[in-house]
Amino acid sequence: MLVECYDVGGTSIRGALVNKGSLVEKVKESTEKDFCSQIRKISKILRKNNQPASLVVIVPGPVDKGVMLNAPPLGISRSINIKKELSDLCDNIHIANDIDAAIEAEIKYGAGISLGSFYLLTISTGIGSALAVNGKRVENFAGEFGHTVLERRDKFSFYCGCSNYGCWVSLSSGMGIMNLAGIYLGKRISAEDVFKLAESKNHIAERIIKRAKDYNAQGIGNMINVMPVEGIVVMGSIGIEQFDKIIPGVYEIKKYTIFKNRIPKIIKTKLGDDIGLLGASVIGEK
Repeated sequence: MLVECYDVGGTSIRGALVNKGSLVEKVKESTEKDFCSQIRKISKILRKNNQPASLVVIVPGPVDKGVMLNAPPLGISRSINIKKELSDLCDNIHIANDIDAAIEAEIKYGAGISLGSFYLLTISTGIGSALAVNGKRVENFAGEFGHTVLERRDKFSFYCGCSNYGCWVSLSSGMGIMNLAGIYLGKRISAEDVFKLAESKNHIAERIIKRAKDYNAQGIGNMINVMPVEGIVVMGSIGIEQFDKIIPGVYEIKKYTIFKNRIPKIIKTKLGDDIGLLGASVIGEK
């Protein structure tokens, strides 16, 4: 079954035709403000030689019956009826949250093959999570651990897109590392630039990453306290590319867990950047 898939991210949009877990065609572009019009353009490229049976769009925000309610990573606070906007492209259209789609891919093609229960944790522009138990995604599980408040001190209680202060996402996501850079370096530079500085042995940049790593230990500890699992799979640009620098070890996490809870193995996804597209295809095949 050929599925036309789109993964709309904060910086890039990926489009692909997927057939039983294999990407037939793939396009990647910088995300435009009107991403629905952008999808139409990409669709013409993907459909030159093929006609899909279904179309799936995954977005970084909550979704209800084909409507994206908001998407902070895209700078969108209003609802968009994506299903209606693209209804002429295909009779069989699905709109889903990106992390919900990604865990479907992980269950079918990744860690789910060997793990019965696991969290999927994404660390990128934002921080999000999903949960699988007994080989199935737990539906209606918001998994908004990124919006648990980890910091109450005024200096580090950064404003979050959810309108709260001191959330995990505001402290160690791409945005969070930028916030920390503003405190320690006196200017808000990108997470990518902070990691580059750290590689050149800049002590202040190393301190920023160490603090972000500790916030991740605290956040992961909260996850384990809520629901002990066999494993935690990490995805997202920062989670994958900076895994060894940003993901805490067992003893770092133990500081924030109930004594009886075992720290599960933490691994990065083997599906790479294609995890969202593969997850979208799983949804489109159902």
